[in-house]
Amino acid sequence: MEWTNDTVNRTVMALVQQLTKDWTKTKVHSEILEIFMNMRLETKTEEEYVGLLLTNVAFATESSFALNKIFELILLHKQFPPAEAVQAWVTDAHKKIQEQLPTLREVYHKHFGDEENIKRKLELSYCPVLLSNRIKTDFIFAFIHEQNQPMMKDFFDADPKVVLEALHHISGFFASMILEDIELI
Repeated sequence: MEWTNDTVNRTVMALVQQLTKDWTKTKVHSEILEIFMNMRLETKTEEEYVGLLLTNVAFATESSFALNKIFELILLHKQFPPAEAVQAWVTDAHKKIQEQLPTLREVYHKHFGDEENIKRKLELSYCPVLLSNRIKTDFIFAFIHEQNQPMMKDFFDADPKVVLEALHHISGFFASMILEDIELI
């Protein structure tokens, strides 16, 4: 099979569609509301809530970059690492992000500004990144799963940048589609 950009996009789209086929808007809505309610319960003031939200947006966005890097390593090395190794890479990336959060919070705060609607902007930014990360994580673990390796090895013949870009855009697209018409709070 020749891996054109279109072939990569269609294949990644089909795989993501398969991974998310059982995700219902109702279930996702419920999970998202629970996350926001738990954050509200963790904080005493609106200012604390916005601060926690900013931290979570920074963490989720940086986690997205880390997932891309992990998948890039797999594609570049053209080998299927054990799931334990991938989980260790994810855990290590999360630890590093956690250590950098004070600096990252400042960067993200500057990006979102001090506007009165910062809370809404953060809530609207957090949901798609969080959902996209779930899709990317599921995709990576499905990609390396022993049963899927015979089919997935063909991806090693494609341009890694094209595969990474396809997964990034398609996971974001699916996250947006799933979140469409959902009232957050």
